[in-house]
Amino acid sequence: MRAITTPLSELKEFNEINEYLEKPFACAEVTGCVDSQKLHIIDGLGADFKYRIIVTYSDLRAKEIYEDYKFYDRNVTVYPAKDLIFYQADVHSNEIARQRIRCMRRLIEGRPVTVVTTFAALMTPQIKPEVIKDHILSLDRHSAIDVVEIGKKLVTMGYTRNYQVEAPGEFSIRGDIVDVFDLTEENPFRIELWGDEIDSIRSFDILSQRSLEKLESVDIYPASEIILEDEELEKGFARIQEDTDKAVKALRDEFKTAEAHQLKKQTEELKEQLFEFKSAVNLESYIRYFYEDTVTIQELYLYRRATACTGTCKGCGNRVS
Repeated sequence: MRAITTPLSELKEFNEINEYLEKPFACAEVTGCVDSQKLHIIDGLGADFKYRIIVTYSDLRAKEIYEDYKFYDRNVTVYPAKDLIFYQADVHSNEIARQRIRCMRRLIEGRPVTVVTTFAALMTPQIKPEVIKDHILSLDRHSAIDVVEIGKKLVTMGYTRNYQVEAPGEFSIRGDIVDVFDLTEENPFRIELWGDEIDSIRSFDILSQRSLEKLESVDIYPASEIILEDEELEKGFARIQEDTDKAVKALRDEFKTAEAHQLKKQTEELKEQLFEFKSAVNLESYIRYFYEDTVTIQELYLYRRATACTGTCKGCGNRVS
């Protein structure tokens, strides 16, 4: 890649901008580039940065940039926005959640990453990284486990139990075999037990069921961005119910009975969904009821920066930006 970026270093303006960006909280604007030059300039300016964010105006444009930028950086990932109309549909793919959690995983683990996102996704509130870290299921060989507790934990983490895993975000328990398809991985894991101890951990092919790689340990990340224990769920819904009762009373005082009935019915359906069907797919717009403190992807990036090295890291040699 040096053959591509080296010519940029011969430009006086490029070197001036690069030196300026080394200053804390520096901000520079580059104009006059055609589309084919933009990613080239971005890669050149951020060559020594460990974490980078590319922000654009739409998810479609973000996907185009992601596909093109893979030529420059293999650590690039896309962080799509949540389109609540489709994201909260009763039947929807978990691909959006998969891309978002995969991006957050790279930031939490401190691996180099270039995030391509939109302004909408950049400012959308989400749970704090500490919540995600507290719900990572870590398994290693020869450690004692409880199959029942693992099943409960995976359900809390947003995984769906199935007889046989077929897609990311699913798990199955068949006797002494536990299969989990981590939402951020390309292949599922198979954990074989000997009594209450783990005998082996392997990744396997979803179609042929053949083993691919033996592993000593695995970290399974949540399959949902809303991770709630029973107590947290009850407290959050109590806040929703309280606000609903106030809003319904205000509407009835204004003789808006139809609107009051619709709001009350909506809350009752949400309660049934949460406590009867144990489904939390439509909680994105209620996130602040369940989490008092939320962050954005930009704040998550700053969190990673605060917990990583500053200046030039002697261990990785990368600048934090």
